Amino acid sequence: MSQPVQFVLSEGTLNLPGVVQDQSITVLSLADLRATLVATRDWKIAEDEVDSFLQQQLQKVKRDMKKFSAQSPEPTTLGPWPAQQVAMRFENQGVAVEQKLLVAWAKDHLLALTFSAAGQFTEQQTQAWQAIRQEFAPCVAEA
Repeated sequence: MSQPVQFVLSEGTLNLPGVVQDQSITVLSLADLRATLVATRDWKIAEDEVDSFLQQQLQKVKRDMKKFSAQSPEPTTLGPWPAQQVAMRFENQGVAVEQKLLVAWAKDHLLALTFSAAGQFTEQQTQAWQAIRQEFAPCVAEA
């Protein structure tokens, strides 16, 4: 039988009877920055499918949003992990949005982070995104 685990929520810690798989979508409103950070996980894709996942996400945004434009994916890091990042712009319900989409392989699943703001990123928002990426500390053992 699995050992009990603790799962931390903003509201407190859950003591659970065994192994858990976090399938949540975390939406963080960064009020001081007037930006949003969203973390999602995908347990169904393999490590060699990360690039195709990224392309699928870009196609979905392109299909669903107006005035879409994106740069080519570029290699980056999320803390110690290699990652891919795409900068994009689009219009959502009449509001111009700038967004960075980052995908990284997190030992046994894909972790996607989306950093968004209305209009163009300010210098403060850009610096915050860089710090978020650089200061990320994994909880799982590196593969």
